[in-house]
Amino acid sequence: MKYWRKYHPTIGTDDPRYHQVSLIYSVLLIMLIYFGLIGLLNITLFDAADIAIYDFSGFVLAAAIYFYVSRGGNFKVAGWIVTLTLVFVLLAFIHLAEGRNYSLLWVTILPPIAFFLLGPTAGTWVTGLVFAYCGWFLYKLLGLGVPGNLSLGALFNFVEVATAQVFLFRYYERSRREAYEQLQKTSTTDPLTGIFNRLHIDNSLKSLLASSKRDLKPTSILLLDVDHFKRINDEYGHIAGDKVLVAIGSVMKETTREGDLVGRWGGEEFLIICPDTDGDKAANIANRIVERLNKQPLLDDINATVSIGIATASGRDKKDTVETLLQTADKNLYKAKADGRNTVVASYDDIALTSAHSTT
Repeated sequence: MKYWRKYHPTIGTDDPRYHQVSLIYSVLLIMLIYFGLIGLLNITLFDAADIAIYDFSGFVLAAAIYFYVSRGGNFKVAGWIVTLTLVFVLLAFIHLAEGRNYSLLWVTILPPIAFFLLGPTAGTWVTGLVFAYCGWFLYKLLGLGVPGNLSLGALFNFVEVATAQVFLFRYYERSRREAYEQLQKTSTTDPLTGIFNRLHIDNSLKSLLASSKRDLKPTSILLLDVDHFKRINDEYGHIAGDKVLVAIGSVMKETTREGDLVGRWGGEEFLIICPDTDGDKAANIANRIVERLNKQPLLDDINATVSIGIATASGRDKKDTVETLLQTADKNLYKAKADGRNTVVASYDDIALTSAHSTT
């Protein structure tokens, strides 16, 4: 487990910010160790108090950024601060060294950090401007005759390497982000219906229920089952049955609200998570789905209806768990089936209430 997770317990390995935050903390720790150690060496061994002041200033700045991030600071802002601090450190070091001892090589560590923290576009601008400045600085040193075997060939080599790095890291970061987004979509999406899969819906329910208790707000779930789905498969074939599931998934997406999570629970069962939603609002959503399916055939002459069981966590009862919530919804779903299907059953304070529609 990453040590910084104690500051950000809600950021899991499946969170797109995970690796970015990890890099921010890694860079900050390296800066703290580097500035602290080099500052001490400049005072004790090299008698360079002026450079030591610069080192300790960097140490204080890195510590301030660390404090800001660990106390819940905006990660995007933190990424910019870390990158610009690194730029300041690198350019200050290059100026202090006056380009000697291959000090310009240090600027090559900027592209991977800038592109990863800022993204392809901002990373290109920041890296391009810093490299352009370093190229100009190197050109000025050549005119001043600064020692260190600097030559026009060295300038050309630096420009060529800097240009290659900008393009390579830009391409790499863009490809990495596209691959990550595709992987995220594949890992959270049901391949048939295009809605969330059970793994994602399970994880989301755990997270939202925890937030519900913390914020004292209700969370409702709707457990849906397609009525007589076996009969649809037997009469029209499994391909038609798959199309029915896809169509029902689309109806649920169109009928629910923007913040609701719609997922395939398994087979012909679906689960909808409704954050900040009490039982009455959840029942309204469920009834809209039932009414929508009753209005017209899903596919050609194929009619399909659903039975829905609803359960609500108040956000104030510590006994509410994912398991108890699902058990209640499942119990109400079975009651909806027993009541004739094409029906909504919701529990309010352990009392099951039924909203009946025409049965099939």
